Amino acid sequence: MAAVLAGGIILIWLALSGGRALLGALGVTLHRRAALIAPPGLALAESLLFLLAVPAGELLPEPQCWPAAWALVALAWLINGAVTFRLWRAPQR
Repeated sequence: MAAVLAGGIILIWLALSGGRALLGALGVTLHRRAALIAPPGLALAESLLFLLAVPAGELLPEPQCWPAAWALVALAWLINGAVTFRLWRAPQR
């Protein structure tokens, strides 16, 4: 279960940093409202991914599938929410 949770955390961080890097490479700058909305939108997409993929996978025994999926959903919202909170608290440019 620890490997699944660690992999989920890595996926969350890769999605956040990869999205930011891709936008930076394309020269796209999000305005403040879009930058605040993007992490919760990413958390929603990650939640759907975790709820569909973890229980259907074969890495965990049946009793651990749903607790691991819900733990990853909670972590996705916690991490992406922390990013949104940090952006919200930052002074406007």
